[in-house]
Amino acid sequence: MNVFNLRNSLIQDYSDYITSFIRIRNPRILEYVNQSIDSGLLWPDPLIQLNPFFEPGLWIDDLVDQGVLHKECKQIFRRKQSQEDSGERLRLHKHQEDAVRTARAGHNYILTTGTGSGKSLAYIIPIVDHILRNGSGKGIKAIIVYPMNALANSQQGELQKYLQFGYPEGHPPVSVERYTGQESDQDKNRIIANPPDILLTNYVMLELIMTRPREQKLIEAAKGLRFLVLDELHTYRGRQGADVALLVRRVRETLDARSLQCVGTSATLAGAGSLEQQRREIAAVASVIFGDTFHAENVVGETLRRATEEHNPADAGFIAALTGSIRDLCLPETYEELIRHPLASWIESHLGLNTDRESGRLIRAVPKSLRGSNGAGKDLSQLTGLSVDTCVKALEEMLLRGYGIANPETRFPAFAFRLHQFISRGDTVYASLEDEDERHITVQGQKYVPGERGTVLLPLAFCRECGQEYYVVRRVRKGVSDADEFLPRDLGDNRDSEGGEAGFLYINDENPWPDASAEYLERLPDDWLEENNGNLTIKRSQRQNCPENLLVTLDGRMGERGNRAAYLQAPFRFCLHCGVSYSGRQSSDFAKLTELGSGGRSTDTTILSLSLIRQLKRDGELKETARKLLSFTDNRQDASLQAGHFNDFVEISLLRSALYRAVKQSGSEGIPHEKLTQMVFQALNLKTELYAADPEVRFARKAETDRALKEVLGYRIYRDLKRGWRITSPNLEQSGLLKIEYISLGELCEADDIWQNTHQALTSAEPQTRERIAKVLLDYMRRELAIKVDYLDPAFQEQMNQLSNQHLISPWAIDENEAKSLDHARILFARPKTSNQDDYGGNLYITPRGGFGQFLRRNSTFPNYHDRLTLEETEEIIAQLLAALKKAGLLEVVVDEKADQGRKPGYQLLASVMIWKPGDGSQAFHDPIRVPRLPEEGGRTNDFFVHFYQNVAGEVLGIEAREHTAQVPSSQREERESEFRKGTLPVLFCSPTMELGVDISELNAVNMRNVPPTPANYAQRSGRAGRSGQPALVFTYCTIGSPHDQYYFKRPGLMVAGSVKPPRIDLTNEDLIRSHVQAIWLAESHLNLGTSLKDLLDLADETGNLPCLESVRGALISESNRARAKLKARAALLDIERSLMEADWWQEGWFDDVLGHIELSFNKACERWKTLYLAAKQQQKVQHGIINDVSRPTADRVLAKRLRQEAESQIELLTEAENIMQSDFYSYRYFASEGFLPGYSFPRLPLSAYIPARRIKGEDDEFLSRPRFLAISEFGPRSIIYHEGSRYVINKVNLPVAESGEGLALTRAKQCSICGYLHLITSGDGVDRCEHCGAGLGTSLDNLFRLQNVSTKRRDRISSDEEERMRQGYELRTAIRFAEHGGMVSARSAEVVYDGKPLGTLLYGHAATLWRINLGWRRRSNQTQYGFILDTERGYWARKEDDESGTEGDDNLSPSTKRVIPFVEDHKNSLIFTPAEHLEPDRMASLQAALKNAIQVEFQLEDSELAAEPLPSNADRRSILFYESAEGGAGVLRRLVDDAEVFARVAMQALQICHFDPITGEDQGKAPNAREDCEAACYDCLMSYYNQMDHRLLDRKGIKDFLMACSLAQVICSPKATGRAEHLAQLQRLCDSDLEREWLAFIEKGNYRLPSHAQLLLETCHTRPDFFYEKEHAAIYIDGPHHQYPERQQRDQAQTECMEDAGYTIIRFKVTDDWAQIIKKYPSIFGSGS
Repeated sequence: MNVFNLRNSLIQDYSDYITSFIRIRNPRILEYVNQSIDSGLLWPDPLIQLNPFFEPGLWIDDLVDQGVLHKECKQIFRRKQSQEDSGERLRLHKHQEDAVRTARAGHNYILTTGTGSGKSLAYIIPIVDHILRNGSGKGIKAIIVYPMNALANSQQGELQKYLQFGYPEGHPPVSVERYTGQESDQDKNRIIANPPDILLTNYVMLELIMTRPREQKLIEAAKGLRFLVLDELHTYRGRQGADVALLVRRVRETLDARSLQCVGTSATLAGAGSLEQQRREIAAVASVIFGDTFHAENVVGETLRRATEEHNPADAGFIAALTGSIRDLCLPETYEELIRHPLASWIESHLGLNTDRESGRLIRAVPKSLRGSNGAGKDLSQLTGLSVDTCVKALEEMLLRGYGIANPETRFPAFAFRLHQFISRGDTVYASLEDEDERHITVQGQKYVPGERGTVLLPLAFCRECGQEYYVVRRVRKGVSDADEFLPRDLGDNRDSEGGEAGFLYINDENPWPDASAEYLERLPDDWLEENNGNLTIKRSQRQNCPENLLVTLDGRMGERGNRAAYLQAPFRFCLHCGVSYSGRQSSDFAKLTELGSGGRSTDTTILSLSLIRQLKRDGELKETARKLLSFTDNRQDASLQAGHFNDFVEISLLRSALYRAVKQSGSEGIPHEKLTQMVFQALNLKTELYAADPEVRFARKAETDRALKEVLGYRIYRDLKRGWRITSPNLEQSGLLKIEYISLGELCEADDIWQNTHQALTSAEPQTRERIAKVLLDYMRRELAIKVDYLDPAFQEQMNQLSNQHLISPWAIDENEAKSLDHARILFARPKTSNQDDYGGNLYITPRGGFGQFLRRNSTFPNYHDRLTLEETEEIIAQLLAALKKAGLLEVVVDEKADQGRKPGYQLLASVMIWKPGDGSQAFHDPIRVPRLPEEGGRTNDFFVHFYQNVAGEVLGIEAREHTAQVPSSQREERESEFRKGTLPVLFCSPTMELGVDISELNAVNMRNVPPTPANYAQRSGRAGRSGQPALVFTYCTIGSPHDQYYFKRPGLMVAGSVKPPRIDLTNEDLIRSHVQAIWLAESHLNLGTSLKDLLDLADETGNLPCLESVRGALISESNRARAKLKARAALLDIERSLMEADWWQEGWFDDVLGHIELSFNKACERWKTLYLAAKQQQKVQHGIINDVSRPTADRVLAKRLRQEAESQIELLTEAENIMQSDFYSYRYFASEGFLPGYSFPRLPLSAYIPARRIKGEDDEFLSRPRFLAISEFGPRSIIYHEGSRYVINKVNLPVAESGEGLALTRAKQCSICGYLHLITSGDGVDRCEHCGAGLGTSLDNLFRLQNVSTKRRDRISSDEEERMRQGYELRTAIRFAEHGGMVSARSAEVVYDGKPLGTLLYGHAATLWRINLGWRRRSNQTQYGFILDTERGYWARKEDDESGTEGDDNLSPSTKRVIPFVEDHKNSLIFTPAEHLEPDRMASLQAALKNAIQVEFQLEDSELAAEPLPSNADRRSILFYESAEGGAGVLRRLVDDAEVFARVAMQALQICHFDPITGEDQGKAPNAREDCEAACYDCLMSYYNQMDHRLLDRKGIKDFLMACSLAQVICSPKATGRAEHLAQLQRLCDSDLEREWLAFIEKGNYRLPSHAQLLLETCHTRPDFFYEKEHAAIYIDGPHHQYPERQQRDQAQTECMEDAGYTIIRFKVTDDWAQIIKKYPSIFGSGS
């Protein structure tokens, strides 16, 4: 395979696709765009990464002879291919030998080397050696932990070759077993009964082994464990890494592993400083993860060596030899010739290896391109004097030859390399508002013209018909005093909002928009006009939509001077240049206007993927198993969307290509209707297994199956005639490859007798004129599907659907949702529509005022008739045309005029008169009704699709894609892996599940749909290709709006280089520590959690509380369990005790507190399951009642049956689903997600979406889970979910019941308008002043609805028109409240100080409470009205108020509805930065973007791992809130407070991002590889699609001085944010009585611990204690005299019992009690005082 040709073909196809949509009328803009694309705007030159050679170490045999290894290692570690193969000797790399010797010496060690360097062998050999020396079968001696199952699977296969090949079956010298959760019960039992020497597992399974009683025998067998290996150590970041670190400590303690040797392997880790400093940093990180000491000298890195002879590049003799070898290009034939070849030596020196200046050791070269200004070709050209093209050609030839020649010792290619291509999508063109010949044109989005701050740049969009450019703007109307301003906007954002009115500016000097005149009226769409008293006037309904002439200045404002422009409101209604007009109902502008990237990420990825697969399939040298593509995306929903998009594109392309081949084969005669489907069926030539439900079907059933397919083909062929329903892939008619002619139409139009008694316009017309007019009418009917044909008949479609269900499979079967919304034949009436009832079936109406009537009245329509037609005459002509077409047998009356409301006949076009003929692809179909003026160049076709349908589409037959993500059941994942391995599944779109170590056989190409989070991720993903040394192509799609993607698009070398910073983890997270302590308790209690919570809860309980079973409660309240757990926990966490004591949440007795409230915590963790279960049971009960209520309407009872079935499916999912151990509701996994047990990578406190099974696919019901902060938008009202090729809409939510037991549970809160602090209202109107800043609080947010688990309904199949996941535009607001411990606010504050002056404050809150509030649709008509309409009886969400699409029904809403505001609550590591001096909004917005991007770059985070928002709101920017949005947090924000220099480093990164030299402050003008200077902000610095609303504020120069000061500043940290006095004052303000205030004064005087809350509502028992100690779970009641009354005492006693049953400590202080004595009884709650 020639990887360079493969890359060039890929880019050529992508270029053809991109440019095929570019239609630009203005020659200056067109020339600029073409030059930009040709020069690599969207695809810079690819980088070459040459795999280096490793320095060889000793042979295994030599190490045995030296006594380093056991003698049996000679037999084990050999290269073996089969059971009988004794193998060949094995030689280690130098770093492998170093690792073996380090292990032999008994040291802990880390091996940090690149992919393909044999890291696993470096720990397997020492482990096997130890077991051989001490004897096999003596228990588990080594546990190897992999981050993913796939890696363990792959490693097991490799180990079997060493330990089983060459030995008697069943008698290996060392036993190895995989125990990852994938095994059958039989295998698990076998392993437990006979523990192996070496156990391969993952960290989640190791957690289960530690806590489940079932695996107790494995624990016993592993006592005294000798080796613990963590593979891929660099992946252990954030919460996951911290969980693993604590798990390691528990393993060491539980297994009493006093001589444990710890080993870690990692991708190349590289920190700042020298090699020795890097090693020390890596050793320190390893010490934290393993809880044991690692020394820098035991960090083993790779040792590289040259393969070729080294030459001095300045040596004249070498240069002469090099020049001659290129000029003559005599390629080597043998390895000996290659290593001596001058060009091979030069390649290795420049593309393979560099010498580290400090240490002098060889290191991997920075990846480099062959072409370009910094390319290797230019370097070689300068050295040799030969042309760059000659040098590049020689480099390519030598690299390919180097692959073909193997090193005789290693048998690996001499030159193994990868080609790394980064690709981006065209954004759009930006232009200034100057004259057309002078305006600045650029493709780099930014605010101003470089060097001209007063001249704004605005984005352009182009008319799809003629290419006329329009400025895409938002008009901010300023009123009388100020001039209106025009701001840039996104083309898709065409709704008016508070930010202004969406619209367009039109500037065309050749064809300006006229002022009010006859010409003005003439250029308006005809249906905008009407006659009034004989005069043509604009309809009242259209006057506001008319273009407005005005003058615009260079700064984007209206003025008395400036450039002449016409302003047009959005949506785009007609082109002011060519006249093409659109219906007012067509609100999306995407089908009318185009930018540079007409498609989007999904279509681009599909086109690229198809191109690559086609090239691979054409390559005769490749095996079938190698003709495949692995594509990665970091979001599982995106993987699902992309797979569905790809398959839909393939299907529609196959259909069109088959139709084209069929009509082409028919020649000039064309295909009549009766032969159409048969000929397309034959041209499609599908193999039976591709469409038949029974792939082996024969005889009569085969004929039935074929008939089913033909009928579906017939429907889809006719439907594909429909006008403009696929935008990004034009149909055959739009591509000029299909023409429809009509039998006898010419004869009809020549028959004068038929036209004798018609209107003079028809009588006087030439036959050609009549034919043209009649064809326009017939084409209009055809393209609106007013056709009489079986395939569009509802009765026939029902039969077709039944046949499809019985005989066909996806994608050829009729989808079950498609069956509900099939297009039916419409009926044409020559009259206006009279009522909604009149529109049965979506009929078609033509009137004199409509499009066809306006077409008839145009001067050009009847050239021989010179009078202007009146409306009455137009109506007459329409009726006469229809009658004539009926006479000729072209139309048929299908509704008699007597049966019509309007007393007009209803017509349909007969399919039998349509003749399908081929076109040559030169002229697109022209619709003169919609496009009155044909563009100058005529109806241009899309060259890419013309070629694609003619020549390419047939090649995609049999190509399909599948998703491979965690939301796909494991059995299906394994099946897809197997098919992909064999090459029968050629395309796999996967989330990072396939990133590490999956055995996927030969792979030559990898795609990344987005830039991965870190270079390590990139190295792992790209490393899937070319693992056998073959050249590989890795192409990465960089989304235009993602700062992360675009940062690396401009700097691809930083991503490709593959080194990663050592991971950072925080082991002082209280929730994290608590979950591990509770896991230790679970292990000590030997409580079996079973498979579902039905094994733990009393489901038969009649109270509805579902309490724990008695056996479970016994374990929960056992004091001995708690005591043992405390001892084990303290011992396991001993090494981090000092760090814990420094944490602001830590207190003496913390372990006692956690274990003392274990029952309460356990019960709380069960609440989500209980809610789901009880909601399903309630739904089942209610719907059952409706079903049995004969008085209810039939429709209600039918709906009730469906809802009852849904409820029963949910109950089964919760309790008895198959493969429940893979389910989110498997007990151990469920408790992990609730935070009771360690969560690792599981979403913590997730919300679940119920996905009903699809009937035709035989699937199971499922729940999808998302972390709450994602769920508030992803699971928001009417949101769309993508899963297994389908789209589902969130239409329903589980309804929580209010405290009273009736009604909906709602709450209220206030948010401070000064600092954004959150205040939950528990009684009355809540507090009046902010508890954080003291400011007065305004009105509350009412009807707050805590988002619950949701349900979905399937909407439709994913289509290839879907570019990005459809996200509902919500207005989301975040509120913060810091955690409180012992009544004190838990936060760390720090000052940023430069030169003795404060620059700002940093306030860090660990696990601060954040509320994410969904205030409603972002583009709602009433911006002051918050929330969504919810059916409070059934839980259905109402559709969006202004949704006129009709695609979303209201799901039979009941009369009981309420407007509610959904919110979620979570705990996130949060940081608030407040500048010391007030900064203007533009500087605050710029600072927010710069610091967010800089933190991400500094700590190698991706966009989704860090969030930034202004506080208190976008309108009032006083502070910036940062929070770690990734699960468990990335653990980086705390470092900005704790480390005095980190904030300065972040500021330096921000300066670089803003194009400044971070040392000197010099303005570098632009990003690396950018094409022009950035004046204020661009997409390479501060602008992104995520902060579009801030674009007008962004200015990098405005924050330069502030960032420069920050880069030199120090951070001075203080431990607390809120003092005791302030907290006391807050509590006093909440007191309800003087007695409560007296009690607080007593506590304060004695210096006891203050309560955390006052008047806090505890929903469990519907009580509000006077004070509450949150961490101690203690409720305090201050009882006044009225509590002495018997009835009150009875109530208090009942309340106390309820609270104690729930696990709370209840303490009552009576007015007559000795308060000091009571306090002394509870030192763990109140402390010891002063």
